Amino acid sequence: MDNESTPTELVDQEILERVKAELDLLDKELVDIEGNRLKPSQCYHFGVSPLHVLFNTNCPDSLKEKVQAILSKYIPSDESRTQP
Repeated sequence: MDNESTPTELVDQEILERVKAELDLLDKELVDIEGNRLKPSQCYHFGVSPLHVLFNTNCPDSLKEKVQAILSKYIPSDESRTQP
């Protein structure tokens, strides 16, 4: 068995699992969208290659803020990566 994962890859995978776990918890809080009760995950897409979130146009701002707060706990913003 060949296991050549670097520590960075392991940390990245661990962070990804934590983000997914928090998003799964958030999914239990249904949101009202255009008169329908939906799971939060039905109005955004979380992708990992590259890491990104796409929100549907009808996604409530409060949900966008919650998702962004979860991501910002684990993943540095682009601004912080580009500062000297």
